[in-house]
Amino acid sequence: MSPRLRVAWRQSTLRIIRVHPPVPAPYDQHTVHAAPAHDPVRARAVVAGLSTVASVAEELEPVLRRDDTGPRYTDELDLVTVGCWGGIVQISDPAFGEDGVLSSNLDAAFTAQVAAHPEARITAVCEMYSAESYGKYLAQVPGLPRLSADGWDDQDTTGSLSELLRAAGLASPDSDEDDDPYIDAETLDPLAGGLHSVYAGENLLVSRFRVTRTEEVREALDDVWRED
Repeated sequence: MSPRLRVAWRQSTLRIIRVHPPVPAPYDQHTVHAAPAHDPVRARAVVAGLSTVASVAEELEPVLRRDDTGPRYTDELDLVTVGCWGGIVQISDPAFGEDGVLSSNLDAAFTAQVAAHPEARITAVCEMYSAESYGKYLAQVPGLPRLSADGWDDQDTTGSLSELLRAAGLASPDSDEDDDPYIDAETLDPLAGGLHSVYAGENLLVSRFRVTRTEEVREALDDVWRED
């Protein structure tokens, strides 16, 4: 039997989160246990509509969200997880991974989600760790310009997180518009209902699917994840 091949990245965080109205208060370590139960029927509809998915080959057993740590081997690159907890939807897909040069699947998937759900607050996180680390962060609040930030050591940023937080009622109206923080999963967390954080002991479930890809998405996966 051939040995399983490890991916080129030691660790990754890859997710898009939609928060639909009526927007709940952001969850934290004390309140996350009160989140609505996961809806697997809705999750099946979500994964079938993803721009990174050609078809759903198999639905696997659900797993705890806190155990969904991203791909470690190349045979896990076609595993997609979806969590649906009331008005919050989380999508995790290795095809969202990139390094700033190879693949722009996250941008395309994010744009597709915004177009399909204009009423929702939508955020995306791509964090890739190896000898160095790369991050990309996207956010959209209805009616406002998109926030985009990415880079290795430094960030190229378009848009204002402070403006989005104020519009969503998550920051003081008189806060300094120029006082924008470094963008990462933590600073996007309020827009995502607190669920870019993963809490110790949380019991949120996600549905897990093995999917097929188009040739274009498959080539991007190989470029980003497979070691030379």
